[in-house]
Amino acid sequence: MYLRLLFAIFFVLLFSSCDFISPKKSSLQTLAVLDTIVDYSTVDVYPLLRECNNCDTNKKQNLCFENELIKKLEKIFNKSNFKAANSLKDTVYVDLLVDNKGKVTIVGFQSTDKISKEIQTFDSIIEQSIQQLPNLIQPSIKRGIPVRSQFKLPILVNVAY
Repeated sequence: MYLRLLFAIFFVLLFSSCDFISPKKSSLQTLAVLDTIVDYSTVDVYPLLRECNNCDTNKKQNLCFENELIKKLEKIFNKSNFKAANSLKDTVYVDLLVDNKGKVTIVGFQSTDKISKEIQTFDSIIEQSIQQLPNLIQPSIKRGIPVRSQFKLPILVNVAY
């Protein structure tokens, strides 16, 4: 009888889950697993221009970066003398890449046939304008590391005839 009871206990222990005897995961181990998950669609700190150095939050810094970039490009575009045979009002999208050193380059350009036909030098004017931008004082930061970031910049082209 003792032998049957001993075999029954042995089989229960043999086929029971190891969760009963293994130690539970600590919250530190759980945090380590969560820390390895990286969201590549966001950055911790947006690129920084001199004018945006005093922004206290990430959201304000991003808005400042976008606004200052647009102001600088608008100033450069206003110096260019666009000539077109017809009036046109259209939007061009420029994909900008800010590398991990703070240099801004064009990686994509989506123009319309209408703009390309009316202003043949438009693409080169956009490229020259981007090249005239000053280097940023800080690129995007993710987990304390400078990283590349990409932005889609809409440019409204409004040429009156």
